[in-house]
Amino acid sequence: MKISILLFFTLINSSEQWLSITQYSNASFANENICHNKYGLHPKQIRFCQRNEKIMPFIHFGTNLALEQCQMQFKNRHWNCTLFAHNNLIGNILDSGTKESAYIHALTSAGIAYAITKACSNGRLDSCGCDMTIKEKFYNQSIRWAGCSDNVLFATDIARKFVNFREHKTKNRTSLLNMHNNQVGIRIILSSVDHQCKCHGVSGSCELKSCWRSLRSFTHIANQLKELYDNAIEVHLERSLIDKNLHFVPKNIPFQREKQTISITYKDALIFLNASPNYCEFDLSAGSFGTMGRVCNRSSRAIDSCELLCCDRGYQSHLVTIRSQCNCRFQWCCYVQCQSCVSTQEISRCL
Repeated sequence: MKISILLFFTLINSSEQWLSITQYSNASFANENICHNKYGLHPKQIRFCQRNEKIMPFIHFGTNLALEQCQMQFKNRHWNCTLFAHNNLIGNILDSGTKESAYIHALTSAGIAYAITKACSNGRLDSCGCDMTIKEKFYNQSIRWAGCSDNVLFATDIARKFVNFREHKTKNRTSLLNMHNNQVGIRIILSSVDHQCKCHGVSGSCELKSCWRSLRSFTHIANQLKELYDNAIEVHLERSLIDKNLHFVPKNIPFQREKQTISITYKDALIFLNASPNYCEFDLSAGSFGTMGRVCNRSSRAIDSCELLCCDRGYQSHLVTIRSQCNCRFQWCCYVQCQSCVSTQEISRCL
């Protein structure tokens, strides 16, 4: 019994790292001394925090933005991004070298860059503002650059520095892997800038357009990263015969080691070292809570089906009564009147 408790205590402490900031509310994060190792920050991140305290709430917000998208993208998978809700599992997954680790690193890097970019554009940060490098430049006589373009270069530079501080400590194979996947998230942000325009002219004739650069929605960015997760490349580490440095090499893809490096050839791809564990089963050391008790859809044949989600262990269904507002109508003047409706719904959970 003592050995088990000691093992669990060691597991929790060895897993501490900066993503545990998601455990704290926006209010506590804003009001307390946030530059502290209780948030899981690396010493270099603490020094960064002390120099950039006004940026830290947006790093916190961006990390939580990544949490929401991670849970949304994987809500029907065996692994459903549970690590964010359990501090003792964060490090177990993040340093596991799996596809899930690759996705989280890329998504959190992108989330932080996205949040800082929008804070700059909205005037919520004194240290940055709109991207003025293209202001008032004309495409032609009918199109001009105006408005507030998103300052992605400032934000991606801050995000890259912050997430890589922890990895620079050792530069072992896991750190090199994490830095590559961090950079994939940064590249997604840089490539997700779109043009938005507003028409000017008599009766909306659009004789003149004012245009600015704006990031696409973070949901769109997370969807792109999810596609990269589904097509992630398994690699191993090898010392180059040319420059004598360590490089990642794909395991199952034709690759000319003498002419290519994965950091260039597959710079936009998520990479991983280790196969994912069996997320069907409860295993804290692998960062898995299993799928027992998860809600499934017994009428579906997709990934949310009870057959797939429950890993052939079976499921149990029961009826629940749900009360909700319905038949709502606007009444003059001025309120909305609704009826109270009762419905019965079947809920299935994995055994």
